[in-house]
Amino acid sequence: MQTIIITTDFSESSLNAARFAAALAGPLGVGRIVLYHSYGNVLVGTEVPVTDAYISSTHEQSMQFLEAMEKELSQVLGKDAGVQIELTANTLPVTIGVEQLAEQWNAGLVVAGATGKSGLERVLMGSNATSLASDIKIPLLIVPKKTRYKSINKIVFACDLKKLSRNTPVAEIGSWLERLNAKLLVLSVDMEGKRFDAGTIPGQYKMHELLDGFSPEYHYVETDDDIADEIEDFAEDHNAGLIISIPKSYGFFERLFRRSVSKALIRESDLPLLLLREREA
Repeated sequence: MQTIIITTDFSESSLNAARFAAALAGPLGVGRIVLYHSYGNVLVGTEVPVTDAYISSTHEQSMQFLEAMEKELSQVLGKDAGVQIELTANTLPVTIGVEQLAEQWNAGLVVAGATGKSGLERVLMGSNATSLASDIKIPLLIVPKKTRYKSINKIVFACDLKKLSRNTPVAEIGSWLERLNAKLLVLSVDMEGKRFDAGTIPGQYKMHELLDGFSPEYHYVETDDDIADEIEDFAEDHNAGLIISIPKSYGFFERLFRRSVSKALIRESDLPLLLLREREA
């Protein structure tokens, strides 16, 4: 993974996500970090006339903040990290800006904080993370505000058996396992009484076909409670350092950021969440 993009609105949450990503750069073999700030919302929300001079001033201030972040991340990376840091700020909507940067640098990962700068953090969960999770096609790592980096030895793959298919991004899961030298824990969570319906047995066969090559541990949980709580509790009980899921492909994530389950997982978990996309058929 040569390049990662870190989005920031200069909130503490996004700064923490940047620190986490910098610490992860070594294990992932990252050679370039692109720090990106979209200040378009600042211009829209201001009561000051948006003149060319105001835009220029906003851009200059954004670059100064990015330069301060660069210095801090350089300390996290260390002198001999060999990681190049690029700084970019513009007025584009964050999703479009990220997509253009991803194409320009052939980026393999986008990193965002789980909450934004607003005082309504627990409600909005950060507009950047929400829009990115809905729209971008490359992997997205969402880092909760209180998460601090430590070696990731176990990764939980939370899945819905009935949604596994040949399009499941098995190679990407394997790449993360290999780079981090981590063990895979496959967790299938379903609502109480739903585990043994018509789609379960074929799903189990497909799961083993796709994932047995990683020598994972398989775990099954039924719940009449919040599925997100079950995933988080399981990951914490097993000392996992990362949760992987696939938005819009799995039953309890198919309406990502619109349903209470996914909102609770992003908002309350202290574990980073990696969203991978299904491979195109």
